[in-house]
Amino acid sequence: MAQEIRSASTAAAAAERALAAPMPWHVHAWSAAAAASAPALLLHGPAGIGERVFAIALAQAWLCEAPAAATRHACGTCPSCHLLAAGNHPDLRVIEPAALVAAAEEADDDPADGEEKARSDRKPSKEIRVDQLRALIDLAQITSHRGGARVVIIHPVDAMNVASSNALLKLLEEPPAGLRFVLVAHRLQRVSATVLSRCMRVALRAPGNDLAIEWLVAQGVDDAQQALAVSGGAPLLAQSNADPVRAATYRAWLRCISDPSIPAIAAARDTKDAGPPQVLAWMLQWTHDMARVKAGAEPRYHPQHAAVLAGLVATLPLRSISRLHRTLLLKQRWIRHPLNAQLALEALWLDYQQRALIR
Repeated sequence: MAQEIRSASTAAAAAERALAAPMPWHVHAWSAAAAASAPALLLHGPAGIGERVFAIALAQAWLCEAPAAATRHACGTCPSCHLLAAGNHPDLRVIEPAALVAAAEEADDDPADGEEKARSDRKPSKEIRVDQLRALIDLAQITSHRGGARVVIIHPVDAMNVASSNALLKLLEEPPAGLRFVLVAHRLQRVSATVLSRCMRVALRAPGNDLAIEWLVAQGVDDAQQALAVSGGAPLLAQSNADPVRAATYRAWLRCISDPSIPAIAAARDTKDAGPPQVLAWMLQWTHDMARVKAGAEPRYHPQHAAVLAGLVATLPLRSISRLHRTLLLKQRWIRHPLNAQLALEALWLDYQQRALIR
């Protein structure tokens, strides 16, 4: 009897998983997207909430040779699903900025010779370039290898420049039979209006705080509430930031940002592993919270450090905090391409300490 109960429980759990969207907070979005017949879908929402996972799952469902009738999920066992899991499905193309691909492959970067090393030293593009879109012409002209659909994922579509956007528009105006597009956008205002007009839009929402924390705890993230707050409510970003190395650099930054006695040069040295762009991003969150606390509100990104923030802003005018925040915002124009990373970090810390810590 106990065995029967366990079997029934296992079957129920499997059925529940089958009904779930790629992420538990995207159930309604999955129902709309999976049932759509439009040749181009535009998934839009903030980064770090599972938008890429959603796009891959949707492509797998479209390519699957035996999808579930009720949920439209991929079966996971057919030849097409096996090809996709292995990362070499001939009917799927994933187009992303070279910088995004390089960041994902950084851990596996082990150049075999000097030529490859030289290539890796070049800064990869943060844009989706037109030559990446031109490569789709061949895909549009051939038939499916597996006899089903052919799918193109562009992530994020708001990283396209004018030339690549025009090249995509030509494909969307007269989509070849059997070719489907999944476009992912984080900022709709940066997507061409003509591209938007040719897509069915599906909104991806960030999860509620309780659901996100529950998911992070299930993934083994320590102090899930703080991790979620620092990520701005994006659970997958919070999970990524919980990596031991990233977590250690964040703790070093937090120690430096909250201790006025640490000199700027020492703070720059202690946070060099994070890099200037990340240090600046954290500083902007911190000064945002300083302004909130000064105005009598709760901090958004650092709720567990409300007392530290209150102490820092006790004698600091709100206009000074706002001026510091604007100064840091202006540094976003060049911080990703500093001539000297160490000097850039020292300049960031000097600005912060001179404007926020020196009375």
